[in-house]
Amino acid sequence: MLNLNLSLYLTAFAVFLCTALLVVLIGRVIDTIRARKRLAQVLSASAPPVEEKPKTHRGAGSLTRVDAVINSLSKLSLPAQGWQDSTVQLKFIRAGLRGANDVRIFYAIKSLLTFVVPAIVFVFLWKFGPDLSRIKLTSYVVVVAASGYYLPDVFLRWRTSSRIQQMQDTLPDLIDLLIICTESGLGIDAAINRVARDSVRNSPLLSQEFYLASLEIRAGAGRLTALRNMALRTNLEDLNGFVSMLIQADKFGTSIAESLRIQSDMMRVKRIQRAEEKAAKVPVKMLLPLILFVFPVLMIVLIGPAFMQMSALFSK
Repeated sequence: MLNLNLSLYLTAFAVFLCTALLVVLIGRVIDTIRARKRLAQVLSASAPPVEEKPKTHRGAGSLTRVDAVINSLSKLSLPAQGWQDSTVQLKFIRAGLRGANDVRIFYAIKSLLTFVVPAIVFVFLWKFGPDLSRIKLTSYVVVVAASGYYLPDVFLRWRTSSRIQQMQDTLPDLIDLLIICTESGLGIDAAINRVARDSVRNSPLLSQEFYLASLEIRAGAGRLTALRNMALRTNLEDLNGFVSMLIQADKFGTSIAESLRIQSDMMRVKRIQRAEEKAAKVPVKMLLPLILFVFPVLMIVLIGPAFMQMSALFSK
């Protein structure tokens, strides 16, 4: 019975995984086809006009059908109208999902895992599984549906926290680069642009955010607005403090290089404190494995031989 339940769980997980990978693969194929179509349009616009026979684009029809399927699936889980300007869109921006179809693919996967996969599991258990009661069958389907509904949200939160951790570790180094740029004579706008270009390898996430802020500044949005938008996109506490410091330095006319140096030192102190905090938590986290796994084995090794000798002696 235990092996049968294990096989059922493994089958449900395999269906989960295959469905998610299939939808992600379809989304990537759609993005690739659209990129090729845009490139072909640009090349055809730049080339001289040539008379050609009309051709039937079969790929465009298949792309339209796949896009229609993804839109239909995403509508089952997509929030109501106006989600583009709400916190829903901000969650995807903070998780790094900023493509044109990333949100729809995400909700299409969520719909598949919530409705389609439980239906497949229900049919499989009903046709090929053991004789289960209605309560057990319903409970299995409900568990699979609930897991499919919450797993994409868990993945989104994990991706957001992972991005925040990566940016938090590399932010002091970028501020040091800003200090070097400002002390060498560059303005703060040019320094942000230079740091965005020079820190692509060491910190690609923060480099992308600084590059977007530089584009907003060049587009005429204003430095303060671009910096606030960058802090809103990242949701990083240290970066919020950094943006507030730059805004105050710009308002009161203080030295930006000196303010950046103080901010960098504070961030490095916080990073050391976070490392010390994690090191202090290690003994507490090791306590449970020691009690459950190490101490029983140690007691068996120490008391086992004496117990065997005493049992042999008393048996005689």
